[in-house]
Amino acid sequence: QVLTPMIRGSLGSAALNRMIQQAVNPPGRGRAELISGERTYRAGDRVIHRRNNYELGVFNGDIGVIREVDNENLTCVVSFFPDNREVEYHREDIAELDMAYAITVHKAQGSEFDVVILPVLTQHYRMLFRNLIYTGLTRARKLAVFVGARRALAMAVRNRDTSLRQTALLHLLQTRRPGSGEKGPPI
Repeated sequence: QVLTPMIRGSLGSAALNRMIQQAVNPPGRGRAELISGERTYRAGDRVIHRRNNYELGVFNGDIGVIREVDNENLTCVVSFFPDNREVEYHREDIAELDMAYAITVHKAQGSEFDVVILPVLTQHYRMLFRNLIYTGLTRARKLAVFVGARRALAMAVRNRDTSLRQTALLHLLQTRRPGSGEKGPPI
C-alpha cells in the first residue's frame, strides 16, 4: 500500500492513483469502465469507501477491489478486505468510492498493511513531521519502504509537530459563570 503525506501535488494521493492505475490496470479494448466525475473505475481497481453507508454496510476507510463493472446498469461489485464480503454499488453510491492504490497517511490511521511504500520528498516539507513518519511506518506489518530523498526523511525525523491547536477552551474557561457574576477559575 502506498501511503503519502498529501492529497495534492505531483506525489499526492490523487496524482499517484492516476499513475498507478494507468500502470497496473490500464484501459483495454472491450473492458467495461464506469466514469464518476474525474474518476474511471475498472474491474481490478483498488478502491476505498469515503463515508459511512449503513445501508450498504460499508464504512469510511474500508478498502477493497472492484470485481465486476456493469456499464448497462451503471453498477459495480466491490470485494472488501479482509473478509472478501461483496457489496454492489449502484450509480448513486459510486461517488462514495475513491481510488486506493495510494492513500494519505491520515486516511490509513487505524489500518494495517503487509507492505507499505512511503514517498518522502522535500516537496512535502509542510507535512514532514516525525509523527507522520511514525504513523506511516507503523501501518506496515512486514515491510516498510521509504522512497525519495534521505534529506527529506532526516528533516521529518528531526521535525516535531509542536504547533498548538487553535481552540476556544481557554476563552470558555475564563468567561463568567452564568448567573454568578464570577469569572471562571484562573488559568
